[in-house]
Amino acid sequence: MIRLLRLFAAAVAVSVLAACGGGAQDGASPDSDARPRRAFTVLAGSEIKDVDTQLGDDIRKATGIDVRFTYSGTLDAIDRLNAGEAFDAVWVSHGKYLAMNPTLKSRIKAQEKIMLSPVILGVKASKAAALGWDKTDPTWKDIADAAGSGRFTFGMTNPTASNTGFTAVIGIAAALASNPDALTEADVANPALKAFYQGQRMTAGSSGWLADAYASDPSKADGLINYESVILSLNHGGKLPEPLVPVYPKEGIITADYPLMLLDAGKRGDYDTLVAYLRSPAFQTRLSAATLRRPVSPDATAAAAIPNRTLIELPFPGQPQVIDRLLDSFLADMRIPSTSRYVLDLSGSMERDDRLGQLKTAMNTLAGGDSASLSSRYARFQNRERIGLLPFSSRPMPTRTFDMGSGTDSNRATLAAIQAAVEPMAADGGTAIYDSVRQALLELAGEKRSRPDKRYYTVVLMTDGENNEGIDLREFLRWRESQDDAVRSIRVFPIIFGEADASEMKSLADATGGKAFDAKSQSLALVFKDIRGYQ
Repeated sequence: MIRLLRLFAAAVAVSVLAACGGGAQDGASPDSDARPRRAFTVLAGSEIKDVDTQLGDDIRKATGIDVRFTYSGTLDAIDRLNAGEAFDAVWVSHGKYLAMNPTLKSRIKAQEKIMLSPVILGVKASKAAALGWDKTDPTWKDIADAAGSGRFTFGMTNPTASNTGFTAVIGIAAALASNPDALTEADVANPALKAFYQGQRMTAGSSGWLADAYASDPSKADGLINYESVILSLNHGGKLPEPLVPVYPKEGIITADYPLMLLDAGKRGDYDTLVAYLRSPAFQTRLSAATLRRPVSPDATAAAAIPNRTLIELPFPGQPQVIDRLLDSFLADMRIPSTSRYVLDLSGSMERDDRLGQLKTAMNTLAGGDSASLSSRYARFQNRERIGLLPFSSRPMPTRTFDMGSGTDSNRATLAAIQAAVEPMAADGGTAIYDSVRQALLELAGEKRSRPDKRYYTVVLMTDGENNEGIDLREFLRWRESQDDAVRSIRVFPIIFGEADASEMKSLADATGGKAFDAKSQSLALVFKDIRGYQ
């Protein structure tokens, strides 16, 4: 009787599936696409995007959990969580600094490493051979000496905006310290650190963008400091005329271990399900093949392109104030300073929807008007920078320049002067975008030709409308191509705001080696802070 009941139940189940068009195909569970998905929100570093892009759908299908990513830099993530934004988990490349925050430490209910990628040097094969680094691993001091003497140049992300730069700064400081196990504030003043950063020629706010910028013009630097996975991907993708030799300094490196950290204890079940799947040998093998990161599972197979070598780990500082001092020192004293033009739209349309007020708030944030958050603290104008404000409407207006010094008192006065210059700005007239950008490029190129010191030169364009005065984009690009390298080497970072033509702004950014930022879906102040990572 029991056997008959079981057969009847099975027949009913089959008929129901057939009526619904169900049926397993290719090994998938029959109801994997139909069952309701549980949302699981993750605040993630931008470097996690490739996992979601390539494997996100598989993760959702296999676990039945709708993983929803919101992307952020490490410092901005700390600010967002401290401000009370709610997420089920946070997933960044390196969680130690975040876990040092006393407010956030108690909120982390669990954490598990998901994948590994050391931050290393990728050096052009010819340069590695010339320096002997293709045969013998150099020390960090060897690298610092080569950079300080002009024999080696590199690109690296801004440590206050991107985890690769952040990890690299900490690792280099630890390697050059007298006692790497106990990095102190005195070690931050090591002259070898400043010598090292004299070799930097490229900066960026993200590791992916830096890699793309290098691939588009490898003549800009001899190599990159980046994740091993990014270096290997550049070689694997055939994007470079000359491959990059992965260089692992003798003292060691710091490895990003990408911890997935649970914040909401009520989502522990979903978290455990995700972690079990993400750390399973089969998925780890696929993850390594897709992203060229190292698996954490000993039973998984690493991608063939990953070198089979033991990694020496440098210690991560245990005191957050040492890290803060290191970041402050990098921005103020070590890095190559920037000269920038802020080309600001004051056309009549800026009167709508408090757009002008948003612009003033954004500029005041960079001028030190918001010191409450970590991201604002590091986004404000820093020592040795030169800032130019070029407002425009129907035509470009006169530029006002401001020079940051090297002392707190003088800089406080300069920041106050910038705020005072922004406050009376008023909206009126048309929109001469490309006349104004051309004027900014001419001014910066003139300074670049006359100044012997190394600097980053950038233009930030903020406009809320379409160009209706002066030359158009096609005429601007034609003019730019006729100029010398002093003009053509300056990157333009347009901000898409209001009714600005998104396609034109992207074309302008692409043509000049910059990046377009969207202020339609996030605050203008946040976008201005994001751009600071590229200056």
